[in-house]
Amino acid sequence: MRPQSLDELLAALEQWPHALLLGGGTDLGLRASKDRETFPAVIALEAVRELQAITTPPGALELGGAVTYSQALPHIDRHFPFFGALVRRIGSRQIRNLGTIAGNLATASPIGDTIPCLIALDASVKLVSATGERVMPVESFITGYRKTALREGEVIAAIRIPLLQEGVEFACYKLSKRFDQDISTVIAAFRLDCRGGRVNELRAAYGGMAPRAMRAANVEAALRGRPWNAASLAEIDAALARDFTPISDHRGGAVYRLRAASNLIRRLQLETTLDLPMRVEAL
Repeated sequence: MRPQSLDELLAALEQWPHALLLGGGTDLGLRASKDRETFPAVIALEAVRELQAITTPPGALELGGAVTYSQALPHIDRHFPFFGALVRRIGSRQIRNLGTIAGNLATASPIGDTIPCLIALDASVKLVSATGERVMPVESFITGYRKTALREGEVIAAIRIPLLQEGVEFACYKLSKRFDQDISTVIAAFRLDCRGGRVNELRAAYGGMAPRAMRAANVEAALRGRPWNAASLAEIDAALARDFTPISDHRGGAVYRLRAASNLIRRLQLETTLDLPMRVEAL
């Protein structure tokens, strides 16, 4: 089915409550082509007008559920340049022309590239069904390994990302064996609010460190109120080890993941305190 409007989509979901929702198909397509799965019903979302909207309500960027990476990229670039740089590393241009951020969120992969960014930015997701709508933080929407809070008959209508307040910085980093077109080993995303050289608030979210993308609560607590300098990071490895017990697989060992994840905080501290703004990749 290929509904053209949100009303048509919700009607299709009432008729086929167990149908698979097809965004760009960059994940779902592999289940058909590689794993030879068959699906009882599929509802394509790319023609639903309401899900294609990109708006800027006061203090936020809102991306409809069918907005592709390529469509979202100019807007993400404008407000979150680091996030935009990460999006450019997701697949090829053809993949980005099809894949959607809402689809990346709905698959709930622990190494989904955009999910740690959305969590660190305190984004929320609007879910719509025939009975109404509800809004929840992305952090709560992901409930486990490839599990979400999406109910039967619901669809992701939009993702709302709060814009950064003055003085607040955002950075994200992706570690993979290849720089481009590769699955992540570790993803880290940070929203940092420093006042007078001290950490007022740090939201630190990671992918590739647990069965789902999640925040590093002990790291955040360890740095809250501390001077934002290298000395304050002396115990950050231990704090991170209390937050995560990563697995070892062909992309990286557990020890590597922990060390890399803590070093990305050190990298953030270095890059945000240099006299001239600079990414380490430029050195």
